[in-house]
Amino acid sequence: MVILLLFFYSKKCYIINGDFVMKTVLITGASRGLGASIARIFAKNNYNVIINYKESTQLAENLKNELESNFNVKVLLVKADISNENEVKNMFQKVIGFSSKIDVLVNNASIALDNDLTSKDASEFKRVLDVNLLGTYLVTKYSLDLFDTGAIINVSSTNGIDTGYIESIDYDASKAGVISLTHDFARLLAPNIRVNAVAPGWINTDMTSNLNPDFKKAEESKILLKRFADPEEVAKVVYFLASDDASYINDTIIRVDGGKNV
Repeated sequence: MVILLLFFYSKKCYIINGDFVMKTVLITGASRGLGASIARIFAKNNYNVIINYKESTQLAENLKNELESNFNVKVLLVKADISNENEVKNMFQKVIGFSSKIDVLVNNASIALDNDLTSKDASEFKRVLDVNLLGTYLVTKYSLDLFDTGAIINVSSTNGIDTGYIESIDYDASKAGVISLTHDFARLLAPNIRVNAVAPGWINTDMTSNLNPDFKKAEESKILLKRFADPEEVAKVVYFLASDDASYINDTIIRVDGGKNV
């Protein structure tokens, strides 16, 4: 029994001064949608969870209460705009007060400001790049002092590979940049920290809830599985990449798009 317990805790915890210390995951943009689903699966698997969010305070508090009520974990909420370097620095000061180290970072936060190309101005384009690309860089950079070994998972998109839309030209560019960052950080941080990315296609989240029904039906017809993903289906892949089951996967981009039919 003792051996079995030690094996279990070695996967989810550390032993420090004779005490079991649970592993910790930091997830950006985690108050709702895909980020919240990622938080749930890590909490279910006995990780303490740090939830970064920018605006949705009530949703973040609700998620914290849910995770602490349903799972034996601790949850820290940190409000910060990840595109602002000072706010990222302040975020990590709060993180240090919660945990002396992190084991997994999930760079999930992103925005989309889709509109007609001729109506898109430079400030909109820059804002998308600042959050999606610069934010991923800043959070990764300032997380490194808290890493020993572990995993970083970036949430990119098939938009950054081969399914771009002209209305999303800034979003597409930002997600291609996230893939580039994934490759660069994987080379920089090996062998102690594995860095991978998921590239989802369409997901049933708030960002897609207001799509035109005819457009959604047309997009579903392009997918081999003929439907959008549920957030939990993508979250499971993120968790897999963080787990010991993916211990020999590094510098890899995994599509989670139901299969292309075009």
